[in-house]
Amino acid sequence: MIDAPQNAYYESVSAKLGILQVVLYLSLFAFVVLSFLRNTELITYRNFYYFLKDLNASAETVDVFETDSVSYPAADSQSFALYRKGLAVAGNDALTVFTATGRQTLSQGLQYRDPVAVGSGKYLLVYEMGGTQYSLYNSYTRLYTGKSDYPLFGATVSDSGSYALISRSEQYNSVVSLYSSNFALLNRYNRNGYVMSVSLNEKGTRLAILTSSVESGLFSTSLSLHVPREDGDGVSVMLGNAVGLSCAFTASGGVNVICKDGWRFVDGDGSVRHEYFFVGDEIVCADLCADGASVVLRDTPISQKNQVIVFDKNGNLLYNKDVSETVTQIAKSGNGIFLLHRGGIDRIDLQNEAVTRYERTTDGRRILAIREDEILLCAPQKAEYLRFTS
Repeated sequence: MIDAPQNAYYESVSAKLGILQVVLYLSLFAFVVLSFLRNTELITYRNFYYFLKDLNASAETVDVFETDSVSYPAADSQSFALYRKGLAVAGNDALTVFTATGRQTLSQGLQYRDPVAVGSGKYLLVYEMGGTQYSLYNSYTRLYTGKSDYPLFGATVSDSGSYALISRSEQYNSVVSLYSSNFALLNRYNRNGYVMSVSLNEKGTRLAILTSSVESGLFSTSLSLHVPREDGDGVSVMLGNAVGLSCAFTASGGVNVICKDGWRFVDGDGSVRHEYFFVGDEIVCADLCADGASVVLRDTPISQKNQVIVFDKNGNLLYNKDVSETVTQIAKSGNGIFLLHRGGIDRIDLQNEAVTRYERTTDGRRILAIREDEILLCAPQKAEYLRFTS
């Protein structure tokens, strides 16, 4: 047999890559060993067991709920949040978590006077509005409990697990504390004004802070964008003299902002790309999410007609029409808009503007949009799963 031709250059490259492969394997082994040695207190049978269970719950995705409804304890004060496409219900006495299939995985005591649940990918954050306590959970257990020095007035959590809390201090009217997914403090942002809302992007690499201040009897509102672990004031943009209400990152990397006088879309470098002013109309309700923004307006407090305005994740106007119902809540997911009103729930298809209705009792209810054609209608003791079909 004839020997294969040899090439000294490629033999040299192959030998070097082989050495590099060995070095990388050794580096990985050393990293694993050092991680175990530095975190021996965290490596327990219980933690490993809950990690595997939570991994299974996070992978539990289905097209529809396996049940038409789920039940949980009633409470004087309740907060509902989507968590991994499932449901989290925070009440005064208990926190209950259901997976995307409707299977209950957690029911744990909770002693928060006014609990607020904020769902995300890695963690579920529950804090006490006006109190100092907060906790982070996965689908099966409480992972961390913290306490702030001053009352909490807002919070956000990214899909990566980093989170931010709004509080205050003796020196400042507002303080935003940013934490890593390992519950370590990354930075504090002090404001003489009042922080109205905060938002983290999906990966936790950008933080948005909406602040309103009062000077000489006049309000001024600004949005600042920050990179975690970096000092400095970040990028700031003035948004006018109206009070800021809410802000949220979209999937495109921009930030939707709702103020009393209108809506703005701010891109990643702090430039206002789109604006829509409400021109004296009153905001009834609004929803900001990764897919975009939706707002319901009325021209007078007793008006029976509402105006529904919807923007996509890039700030483009998708929908602007009047509806005859008196809307109490709006939610957006994908190409679906859901309107909660006295007669039930309407779904508007943004592609063809077709309207589908479920007639339900809606007093004291809240809706959570799971997907563009699926919602949960949450009552004090039960959440009903509804799927809209054309």
